[in-house]
Amino acid sequence: MNTAALIESLKDGARSVSDQIEVKIIRLYDLDYKGCMSCLACKVKGSKFTEVCAYKDGLSDALREAAYADGLVFASPIYFSQVTAQMRAFIERLIFPWLSYSKMAVTAPKRIPTAVIYTMNAWGQFVENMKPFFDHFESLIAMGLEKPERIEAQNTLQVKQYDRYEMAAFSVEDKQRWHEEQWPQDLRRAYDVGAQMAKRILADDHQ
Repeated sequence: MNTAALIESLKDGARSVSDQIEVKIIRLYDLDYKGCMSCLACKVKGSKFTEVCAYKDGLSDALREAAYADGLVFASPIYFSQVTAQMRAFIERLIFPWLSYSKMAVTAPKRIPTAVIYTMNAWGQFVENMKPFFDHFESLIAMGLEKPERIEAQNTLQVKQYDRYEMAAFSVEDKQRWHEEQWPQDLRRAYDVGAQMAKRILADDHQ
């Protein structure tokens, strides 16, 4: 629910700039797909699959839309210090066709502005310990696209009624206080990034 809320705020920010901006949200959990299978169809000499993965499954349409979009936002909750398995598989399938083993370079159909959204129950030093992973994940995106703007929501409320769950290690009062103070700022950060991306996209279109 936290990731979805930040995505909606970013969408509102983008749409606030111009009604020319179209924002499409793709929920990876709704799709049936696998990660890269190393079929190497994208590496065959003269391959027509150097921009979009050749393997056909529930992700194919999303990969094509992402490859030719004017901007991309990657949003994921953090589980065990990592983005979800679905997000990792999506990144593999999106970027691997762009990698040339002859030039040892990643060339996307076009370089576009990007952002990442991370939501997590962790806070403080736990988050600091995960920063190298965030940097690495964003470096994968930056190889073919532009370096992402980072939107990071820590210490999020995982559930609405903590007394229903085995979560006694958390202080509900402390989490609620953090939520009341920080969550509006996180939403605003997402809104502002959405607006910045939209302005950048419109400026690129007019050049």
